[in-house]
Amino acid sequence: MKRQALHSLLEKYLQNKCSDEELIVIEKLYGMLDRDDLEEIYPNELPTLEQKLWDRINLETCISDEDMSFEDELKSVKRLPAIIWFAAAAISILTLFTGYLFLYNHQNPQYLKFQSLANMLEKKNNNPTPLEIKLEDGSIVILQPNSSLSYPQHFSPGTREVSLSGEGYFLISKNPHRPFFVYNKNVITRVVGTSFIIKANPHTEETQVIVKTGKVMVSRNEDQHLHLKHLFDQEKKVILTPNQKTTYTKDNDDFKTTLVADPIPISPAGDKKATKSNYIFDEAPLTEVLNQLQASYGIEIIIEDQELYNNTFTGDISKQNLYKKLDLLCHTIKAHYEISGTKIIIKTK
Repeated sequence: MKRQALHSLLEKYLQNKCSDEELIVIEKLYGMLDRDDLEEIYPNELPTLEQKLWDRINLETCISDEDMSFEDELKSVKRLPAIIWFAAAAISILTLFTGYLFLYNHQNPQYLKFQSLANMLEKKNNNPTPLEIKLEDGSIVILQPNSSLSYPQHFSPGTREVSLSGEGYFLISKNPHRPFFVYNKNVITRVVGTSFIIKANPHTEETQVIVKTGKVMVSRNEDQHLHLKHLFDQEKKVILTPNQKTTYTKDNDDFKTTLVADPIPISPAGDKKATKSNYIFDEAPLTEVLNQLQASYGIEIIIEDQELYNNTFTGDISKQNLYKKLDLLCHTIKAHYEISGTKIIIKTK
């Protein structure tokens, strides 16, 4: 295959103009990439992908620019029985199978099917009370009734991957070198070390991810025949921080991200008296009060009207939840607040 032919083939693929034979070639080429290659490719970087593929073609097949034309490649693909070209890419496929391919696979990950004969475990909670599951890395999953968790007996060296059906509360042991992935029917949740809740409603086809601590990335878990387009699609994903939640609705194929119903302080637990004193103010400038609330809850608070900066606040708001605190504050300065996505906006009445 010549370099120009490769370039043209990739462009045709991204434009959905490939023939069935060309799609087979694309899949075969994609199988040549290993996990390191894929991690270095950023969305919409066609030149990088093309170079990676070209390097692999020369390295693994030793076919030069002049050895075989693109037309010859197509002819050879047509002649090859499926078992032969599968064997030719066997090493690449096995490498991907428990790694990158799993991350972008369909609703019932092939990884789980492959591993089920070896070291896959499944826990179902048929009891009316939550079930605690301890994983080998020290992570804990609180599995709610009528939910199930599939996970390997031993995680792979590079990643930790589980599959959830229903609802679970995850307390993930922090390990930046081994990210943790949770798969369910609709979404993939990626974390390093954090605590969060995943709720899936089988009747409404909605999935919620609620973050307690740390940061997570949530993206769609798509059932696709070809996975290469994940590198170029405008992938729908959201980044969540504490006190944020996102709801994915399959009908709308979209995420709706907002604040949780009752935000909790994210500051490390310390002396109760010191914590209480953080919310007692005496003629404090409005910015001081809001800065304290932002630091405590990790939520961005925006003052829309500049004249509000002239206000001060005196009072004890240590016993109220965040929204009650804001109610008292806004009542004092004759303002009101609105929740806009994951932000709080304070406006004059």
